[in-house]
Amino acid sequence: MSGCRVFIGRLNPAAREKDVERFFKGYGRIRDIDLKRGFGFVEFEDPRDADDAVYELDGKELCSERVTIEHARARSRGRGRGRYSDRFSSRRPRSDRRNAPPLRTENRLIVENLSSRVSWQDLKDFMRQAGEVTFADAHRPKLNEGVVEFASYSDLKNAIEKLSGKEINGRKIKLIEGSKRHRYGFLLS
Repeated sequence: MSGCRVFIGRLNPAAREKDVERFFKGYGRIRDIDLKRGFGFVEFEDPRDADDAVYELDGKELCSERVTIEHARARSRGRGRGRYSDRFSSRRPRSDRRNAPPLRTENRLIVENLSSRVSWQDLKDFMRQAGEVTFADAHRPKLNEGVVEFASYSDLKNAIEKLSGKEINGRKIKLIEGSKRHRYGFLLS
């Protein structure tokens, strides 16, 4: 049935079928759960249940990871291609990367003095002023601290120049280049 399959992105590899069933509880009858390493698929009996799950659960936490929930794309049937190869292809147009799994880079900034009201999405949106953000996280493992990673080193430098000392939710943030903070295998004060 079309429209009944839902894709789960950024799935914790430790997640089990029971965890996924519990996560989708109350969103209708599930026909099938197919878990892979880092992602998975859930097939509902009714496409309206899939719609509700996508709308309400995208960005929620499952097994300590904020997951992406979206309608699954049709399976690729092209020659020489895997079932889901188009989903993770690096040749996707830039506009299609929005729902892709986060790309981790070495161009890392530590954000200090972060308000507890700032989510990882808020932080990512704020940092986009400086360049292409590939990853953001807030308050993990340390409260009032965030991590932002950029596609290029020049975007990271631009962020330090433009955004260091700016306010987010009433608090002036301090930006520290990640490699300088974690040099020699321990935190520098």
